[in-house]
Amino acid sequence: MPRRPAEPAMRSQLVRPFLLAVRSAGGEPDTLIERFGLPVEVLEAPEVTLPLGRLDVLLAAAADAAGDPFLGAHVAMGLDRGTYGVVEFACRSAPTLREAMRRIVRYISLLNEVVVVTFEEGDGTGVVQQSIPGWPGCLGRQANEFFVALLLHHARQLSGEACVPEQVWLAHHRPARVDELERVFGTTRLEFGAGRNGVALPRLALDAPLVTADPHLLSILDRHAEVELASRTAPSRFLGRVRSWVQARLPGGVPTLVETAAALRMSPRTFQRRLAEEGTSWQGLIDDVREELARARVMECALPLGEIAYLCGYAELSAFLRAFRRWTGQTPSELRGAR
Repeated sequence: MPRRPAEPAMRSQLVRPFLLAVRSAGGEPDTLIERFGLPVEVLEAPEVTLPLGRLDVLLAAAADAAGDPFLGAHVAMGLDRGTYGVVEFACRSAPTLREAMRRIVRYISLLNEVVVVTFEEGDGTGVVQQSIPGWPGCLGRQANEFFVALLLHHARQLSGEACVPEQVWLAHHRPARVDELERVFGTTRLEFGAGRNGVALPRLALDAPLVTADPHLLSILDRHAEVELASRTAPSRFLGRVRSWVQARLPGGVPTLVETAAALRMSPRTFQRRLAEEGTSWQGLIDDVREELARARVMECALPLGEIAYLCGYAELSAFLRAFRRWTGQTPSELRGAR
């Protein structure tokens, strides 16, 4: 029986614009469509659901095919208006940049159930952050840089202000070059390997009125978005909590089902039932967490394999290497070379 895709998977609106960018650069998106087993209608699809690790590798492959290591940031600068539907138009219609940020936080689950976005103010700055529980690399380099570039591009476009960030955080490790990121983001204050993506903006920028503000349209969009929120559930948030707890303890060995259930204040029976409702099992979840963590760490190329094996809860490197080949059909060096 074929192994089911690794969790967590997420709905993403990035696949189509990245593939179109490959085509615009003279590349062959059909090659990527075939390589990653994407639906034939993907170039017309507003969103595609993929496992996180696979999305990361796909977008990295798109950057390679386009010959642009900063493809994520560049796609963000030219993204089609309306890509994010009601969430985008609610932000555009908000009275200030601050209110737009609050709507991103409020409505993010309408776009996917995995990503968490927060907005907090203090000491004269507002901080917007994007994270994924249990996934320290967040969405991977290309999508991480896309998020920050899109946030700043829209902030400048809609407010007419420079919106110079006081700090930028990125979840992935520092790439070989950052000059283009400094240009796009408008700052040299970049922190990498932060486990999250984020931007700190001065309060004056957050106070800026938006040139697209439309209170009557905003009222309609808010009502529509609230109805959509009320009709949705976010089951993957539960898996995110479990994954986060498990991943934090893997270096000490695989935690047991009983201790994990206790940490979540559930009985083992209830915990197993919740996992079943999510379409997984305890062993399946452990395997998925290990696979996603292993893929991310191997693709980062920064850690020796023995340390990656330890982080994934393996006492012996040989056991890790066998599992890695089962997950990917490749050795770690082969996977790094394919990227």
